Amino acid sequence: MYLIEECSIGECLQVLNKMKMMCNEDDDIEVFDKALYKVRMEGDMSAIEKLYTALDDETEGPSSAMMDVLESIIDISERCNQLEEGIYIFLSNGYEIIENAKFWFIMFNRLLLNTKYLYKYYISAIKRLDKENLEILLNTLNWIERDDKENLYKEKVKIIKESIKLM
Repeated sequence: MYLIEECSIGECLQVLNKMKMMCNEDDDIEVFDKALYKVRMEGDMSAIEKLYTALDDETEGPSSAMMDVLESIIDISERCNQLEEGIYIFLSNGYEIIENAKFWFIMFNRLLLNTKYLYKYYISAIKRLDKENLEILLNTLNWIERDDKENLYKEKVKIIKESIKLM
């Protein structure tokens, strides 16, 4: 049994990583949620570097838990007044994230595309990416655009692509 209230942020991040699959007998979504909440409310920017490792496409837990991880990355960045940096940290680890959490990498980008006030931070973060991560991001945006049967993202992806062509 974990007493999350007594755990450090580092210990909470370990709990998230250990329980991300929700397939072990002692995995508990309530403990996962409490650990994530503590990281979200008390973690600094260094937590983002480890937080994305809690994402996994194969989790047996509710998908809302993985979505909460993505939203926590934004919340921490916002609370620390470093939105661009938080987005950049996530995107600059794209090559690692897509190994186990490609779906959640796509979802993070959709989240950003659906949040207009984040566009300028998103674009600034994209402009800082190395070639490998930029290629991953552009492939992701292309996939989002192709998969967009209802044209929810077409114009948004176009705006982002036009903005980064200035690179």
